[in-house]
Amino acid sequence: MAGEKILHTEKRTVAYLCCSFLFIYDGDDKVNGDKTINKYKQHLLTVLCRQPDKKYQMGNQNSPVWYHYALGSKEGKKLYESFSDEELLQFLRDTARELNHTPSQKEVFWIMREYIKRRFGKWPYALRSAGLSTSAGKGGVSMEAQDTAKAQRDALLRQVKEKAIQLGRFPHPGEMPQVCRGLKNHYRLWSEVLQAAGVTAKLLNEKSVYKIDDLEPEYLMMLEKVKAYAYEQGRSPAHGEIDPQIKKALIARCGSWRNALFQIGLRPVTAKKPFQNIYIDYRKSENRHRHTEGTQGCLYKALNLQEEDQALLATLRMMYRKNGKPPLPKDLPKEARGRLHEVCGSWVNTLYQIGIKPEEYYKTLKEENAHGK
Repeated sequence: MAGEKILHTEKRTVAYLCCSFLFIYDGDDKVNGDKTINKYKQHLLTVLCRQPDKKYQMGNQNSPVWYHYALGSKEGKKLYESFSDEELLQFLRDTARELNHTPSQKEVFWIMREYIKRRFGKWPYALRSAGLSTSAGKGGVSMEAQDTAKAQRDALLRQVKEKAIQLGRFPHPGEMPQVCRGLKNHYRLWSEVLQAAGVTAKLLNEKSVYKIDDLEPEYLMMLEKVKAYAYEQGRSPAHGEIDPQIKKALIARCGSWRNALFQIGLRPVTAKKPFQNIYIDYRKSENRHRHTEGTQGCLYKALNLQEEDQALLATLRMMYRKNGKPPLPKDLPKEARGRLHEVCGSWVNTLYQIGIKPEEYYKTLKEENAHGK
């Protein structure tokens, strides 16, 4: 009787899946248009992923499941590409909630497992990106325990953000040893902590600066010297370019170097990814952090731009709006590229002048290279 009941359930599930496919296909074997793609996507998430057999039709290249969903098929690849990173991560989070633990690979329908591993490389990488424990499966950490750990982690990240706003700069890990101890099981690098805490140059420029109306004459003179140097160089001073005594005095009076520069309408030169290779755990002895001398690998606003420079930047802005992606160096004539490199220092910093973030440019560059363009 038990065997007959299981067999009956399996037959009913298969019949339901077949009926669902008939409903979706509408006599058309092609996934055409967003509306049809969305139908396939919903069928995958609400029907196939709830199939008890997580290997259902796996490897059966004659089945509609394989043809329309598997990465090995043209239609499956198209559907995979319609999923955003966040949709795949949310699927993992929702599955974890249903199971009350982080899903192991075998607990996820094989199609979604394929998609997730293709996108994130390895299963633990995807779990970490989703904010889940990498201890997966029924014997793993419960979602209640993960929620508690997340609340503790978020509290520590808020401390990092508050410290950054207070200092007016990116805090050093050595300034927050307790936070490092509390986060060492979640992050390897201090740059990852800063990113998770939402500490960016934009945040500091918005939250950490204020106008000082009663600056004494000696500080005004110091600021004028800094401003003159900045316009002579065509950018804000990099670390080590200003007399240490002047810099120390201005920080003491204005609260931070960022706020000192704010008094004269400038912003500090910032590394693209501050503290990129700085560990927060037992490997701290390997840290070799040094302030960047000069501006290599940094972002800053270019000063003294001529009309021709403004015109070239306006052209790049129009290209960005038209194409929806950052322009590449090859999109401009050699002479124009050379001019922008001269006044902005690098192509990444050129795009920074028109509000394009480095990560957006690198993503586009990677896609172009992948397509052999």
